[in-house]
Amino acid sequence: MSLPVQADDWGARLSDGSGVEVDASTHRAWRLEDGRRTPLWDGVHRLEDGSVVIVRDGVAVPNPAMLDTWSEAPPRQPREAGRESDACRELVRRVCGEGEGDNAACAGGEPCRLARDLLKMSAESLPLEAEIQAESSVGTQCREAMTNPFFAPCR
Repeated sequence: MSLPVQADDWGARLSDGSGVEVDASTHRAWRLEDGRRTPLWDGVHRLEDGSVVIVRDGVAVPNPAMLDTWSEAPPRQPREAGRESDACRELVRRVCGEGEGDNAACAGGEPCRLARDLLKMSAESLPLEAEIQAESSVGTQCREAMTNPFFAPCR
């Protein structure tokens, strides 16, 4: 499943000092001047840096700078506490045993260390689309580990 990623709008300065903004989802071009936002008229518009923006029917023809802005990954969002995969938390309880952290009964074992690594991976902050894919994938790995003899219950 792929979710739409919301990119940032692209903006720059026109050679006359006013701003130009292009909506990431619609590519509509806007002129920003004196606190007003008005449609940017059709034509070729020179930017402060010497490059140009072409507008046809109110829509900007994407240039390399726009494409770079729109292809950037969305910012990483901090996860809420407790958002780790339930399957990974259960795997850690099963493999590491009772107790917290290094005080768990089987905390020194390799299976416990690897189970904790999976739990950490399930809690990492990622861009939304990648987070959904990773949560599903890591959760699946933790569920599969529950049936793997290497991840035997702590005794």
